[in-house]
Amino acid sequence: MQDMQDYVIGLVGSPWLYPVFGFFIAVSAAVPPIPSSALIVALGAVNAHSGAPDLALLLLAGSLGSIVGDHVMYLLGMRSGFTQWPLLRSPSNQDRIDRLSSRLAERGLLFAVIARFIPLGRTLIALISGGERVDVRQWLGLTAAAGAIWTAYSLAFGWLTSRWIPLPMWASVAIAVGGSLVIGAIISRIADRLALGTAD
Repeated sequence: MQDMQDYVIGLVGSPWLYPVFGFFIAVSAAVPPIPSSALIVALGAVNAHSGAPDLALLLLAGSLGSIVGDHVMYLLGMRSGFTQWPLLRSPSNQDRIDRLSSRLAERGLLFAVIARFIPLGRTLIALISGGERVDVRQWLGLTAAAGAIWTAYSLAFGWLTSRWIPLPMWASVAIAVGGSLVIGAIISRIADRLALGTAD
């Protein structure tokens, strides 16, 4: 187990981690099932034990990856009738798209952050923004801020959990990731009701 831990610490200390991490975050915009938040939390927890990887570089790489992934989906939304994609053609998803569009117009940055906890939220927000031709400069500012806040939250959750629970690294990482998934599910349920509820 110690050999495996040493291997992981060496791996996360590699400079190649940051571009690979950023790429992973970018791809997760197009493939929502990828557990990007869990990965960020895990890396934050590992840092609390070993000092690596560098949190500032992770924040930078994660934020840039988020911007790139979101912008690709924005461009895709601008150039395609995404609402007619087979995955999104169900009445429930059409209703979700309508409500997300309304809330994004009303709440801007706050909703862009909240949407990352809603199933398909990040992906749909990017597609909707492109489909509705939201000003690209406004969109880049919005997604940059939302991506940075989301990455910072996930890193901080992993780091603080690992610091507060004095267990071996593997146990701390598992607890941090498990805790983040539970809290994320709770936030998702609350956010889904508040954000997608009927507007007054």
